[in-house]
Amino acid sequence: MKLNKKWLFIIYLILNSAIGKTQVSYFSTNALSKEKFEIFKKTTTLFTLQYADYAELEKFDNAIKKSWKITPYKIIRPEELAAYDTLTNYSFFYFNAYNEKIEETSKANIVYVLKLITPSKIPKQREENVFAFTTLFADVYTNLRVAAQDEKFNTKKRLRGKILNVLYNNSSFLNWSPGLLAGYLKQINDGLLSTEGRSLDFQFYNKVRLPELAKDTLYVPEYVRQVFSTQKTKTDSLQQPYTYKLKFLSTEKLDSLILKKDSNIKYLIYTQRSTDKIISIYDSKDNRIIYQMFTNQYADFEMNDLNTIKKIIKSIK
Repeated sequence: MKLNKKWLFIIYLILNSAIGKTQVSYFSTNALSKEKFEIFKKTTTLFTLQYADYAELEKFDNAIKKSWKITPYKIIRPEELAAYDTLTNYSFFYFNAYNEKIEETSKANIVYVLKLITPSKIPKQREENVFAFTTLFADVYTNLRVAAQDEKFNTKKRLRGKILNVLYNNSSFLNWSPGLLAGYLKQINDGLLSTEGRSLDFQFYNKVRLPELAKDTLYVPEYVRQVFSTQKTKTDSLQQPYTYKLKFLSTEKLDSLILKKDSNIKYLIYTQRSTDKIISIYDSKDNRIIYQMFTNQYADFEMNDLNTIKKIIKSIK
């Protein structure tokens, strides 16, 4: 489904501000004004999905319901956002993409963003506050489109509209599914209620829960093995340095394990952002993150990523 011109223009205004960059990041109550945070808590949060996702609307609704407690919520279709653009008491989750240039390096960023907008009849006077975002591992085609948008600055608005159509209609996000979304939203929900934010170089491991992987199985979505298999090293060697239990599952099967009642598994998410990567492990018992490692300038998933996890577990034990 193509987005109409009016909606694209409004969405362009919504998205036209600086956004951060990490796998799951949020701004604390210390970083945001208390006034804006209190306004946000009184809003209804509108979730938009890719058009293909609405075929699994019930699963996405269950995932959001499981983790999102900070505000009431409603799932709407992307084209419905235009109807809420000038209304108060709403916050929004939507897809966005932008190209970041640091010195000579260009990095494409595809994100799922939470924003609060204070409407105004004059677009330039509207106030926008980004509260949180999740970095998505997008396909090569989407990354190329994002990288191309800054090459034609004079037609930025038109290119932005095309990119939004790609994000909602054609893009493939490897680290996106109902079950994985539940984990992301848990981090954002709890993070917004905390006094500390989380930034790009966030690295962490839980000294109590991570060592449990010495006995528990680490579940890994199949896309990680597929990405690894495109490299020169043989796929079968992926498990060699990681001597603990490891199991690959399709995203659909992993979702069912994450979202089922009394779920209690630990699962890995690999996110690639241009030349960077983030390796995260979640505990589905309460959808909390128990491990995260950010690596700059080396995006490929490799055996050392698992070996690092094993070494940390042994150092704690």
